[in-house]
Amino acid sequence: MFPDKYDSYLYINQDKIREDLKRALKDALRICLFHITHKSPNIRTEKATRICYYRECGYTDEQIIDKILEEEYVGFVDNIESAIKSREARFRNPQNSAKIACFTENVQSKYMWDRYADGYKGFALEYDLRNCVFKYNKLGMNVNLFPVIYTDLRPDVTLDEGNIHTYEYFKQIGDKNWLNYLNSIISVNQLYWYKAYLYKDQKEYEHEHEWRMLYYNFENEEDYASIPDTGCLKAIYYGPDIAKKDKEKLHRIAVKKGLKEYDVNLDAESRKYDLKVTMFQ
Repeated sequence: MFPDKYDSYLYINQDKIREDLKRALKDALRICLFHITHKSPNIRTEKATRICYYRECGYTDEQIIDKILEEEYVGFVDNIESAIKSREARFRNPQNSAKIACFTENVQSKYMWDRYADGYKGFALEYDLRNCVFKYNKLGMNVNLFPVIYTDLRPDVTLDEGNIHTYEYFKQIGDKNWLNYLNSIISVNQLYWYKAYLYKDQKEYEHEHEWRMLYYNFENEEDYASIPDTGCLKAIYYGPDIAKKDKEKLHRIAVKKGLKEYDVNLDAESRKYDLKVTMFQ
């Protein structure tokens, strides 16, 4: 999805996640030991039998906790690095359920024309997105629009990733008591699945003034998605070096859709480096 590896390159402190997960596991086992001591009916027989066996062998509760961690949970904790890499690969996979469209604010940006419009040989489309998202939501489409967040440092998403790993682990092992407890003290920030696509290096990219439209479609595994025109497309701008045949074809489409048309050229009458926008004749 992003050929630039530093686009939305998030920082995750894996050591902290490991320590937090171990701490959560120990807390869960302490609660389990408490329930066994008080003969709670919610404890699984298999787990209770093993803990009672360790107690009969003379282990203290803390020793029992360490022993169970060593036997069952270390493998999962150590697997966090590969799980994070897998999640990052999913973020960058074109078949991801998140589809992204990118926009800029200034049609007269020479940098944007040169880099993203085939070296001035392309065209630009103008959208009025103020009501666009609401129209898509009324159609039952999970579409949202966000400005890109330009930062000097990679965003620290350790807390979000840690909550995800902790929650998924206890869900995986089927500990309903601890899962219910986790639901009361932590929450997986749903905005994380959007913010993960919105960060770029301030020094390198701030001049792009980029916005991103995110469309989540969990049923679409293609590398692109088509969404209906809800009347947000307003105008087309032809680049200075666009091919005549391309311009003619686009002109026919613009007329059919009732779009305004503009020519973008170098301003030969000014000493400034500005691009000049004029109505298409």
